[in-house]
Amino acid sequence: MVAFTVSDLARCVGADVLGDPERRLTGVASLDVAGPEDLAFFAREAVREAVQRTRAGAVLTPRSFEPGAVRFSVLKVDDPQLSFARIVRLFHPEPAPPPGIHPSAQVAEGARIGEAVSLGAGVVVEEGARIGRGTWVGPGTLIGRGARMGVDCRLGHAVSILHGVEIGDRVRVHAGARVGTDGFGYVPGPGGAHKVPQVGGCVIGADVEIGANCTIDRGALDDTRVGDRTKLDNLVHVGHNVRIGSDCLIAAHVGIAGSCDVGAGTQFGGQAGVAGHLTIGPGARIAGQTGIVRDVPPGAEVGGTPARPQRSWLKEAAHLSRLPDLFHRVARLERRSDVGGVERDEPDDGSA
Repeated sequence: MVAFTVSDLARCVGADVLGDPERRLTGVASLDVAGPEDLAFFAREAVREAVQRTRAGAVLTPRSFEPGAVRFSVLKVDDPQLSFARIVRLFHPEPAPPPGIHPSAQVAEGARIGEAVSLGAGVVVEEGARIGRGTWVGPGTLIGRGARMGVDCRLGHAVSILHGVEIGDRVRVHAGARVGTDGFGYVPGPGGAHKVPQVGGCVIGADVEIGANCTIDRGALDDTRVGDRTKLDNLVHVGHNVRIGSDCLIAAHVGIAGSCDVGAGTQFGGQAGVAGHLTIGPGARIAGQTGIVRDVPPGAEVGGTPARPQRSWLKEAAHLSRLPDLFHRVARLERRSDVGGVERDEPDDGSA
């Protein structure tokens, strides 16, 4: 069992300690379920009552927190949630597969495999592919011809990195993701739609994370690009020629149509959709289920369909909830008008 003292953890995250620095901790948990040997964290005023009730042995808190009389040790930090994430890795280190090539893996003669690489069962590495030092490739994964993987990457099972794709260092790709698939390019003509060959590439920056079952299309002519440190949740689709900047956060079920530019630091809520050939400025925040049909300025917060400033969208949503009452008030006024100012009772036929 992995165990740390409060002072051990404080040194890791630069915390100031109140209470017993030698208390022994063996795990991490939420405030509600933590026990005497667990570390929890408190970052929002909304859960202050849970802090007073918790049975945790220690709690990460903001530096401004005044605990009063509590049973647990306090670790005061600048960012409790970030510090908690770092500490979780200490208690739950990622299991490392043994380096080497599984007997059932197929590696082309012209492929180049770096030191300490792990290739799982059924992996296929095609001609001209390169896999950087320390990269792990899960079972059933394909590394296409001429694809390039950086160092210390982590690929889950049944991932497809197709021909010519470039993956930066320390990239994580979860199970079932497809990177470098053909974009949706067709030209109408005699006999129906004619496929446009997708001859561009796909370039993924360093420290990117790609969730399970994401699909990222290769470019039609120019490369599709995902910038450094950008994180994609599960089931995100990125169309051909899209350029996503660095440090973006994109939640599940987002779809970005072809040839869009997404600025650095943009955040997407789940199920948002972006029409093709649009520009979303750096630092924009897109609410869940937003439909974007025109450019979004830098730093804007938008929601609704079609997308509009989030304040306007929220006001409209509030007004919509009042429509039934407004309808009945207008109907009463119309009836008064019809009978010279005297309201006439009529049965409600349910048509409203």
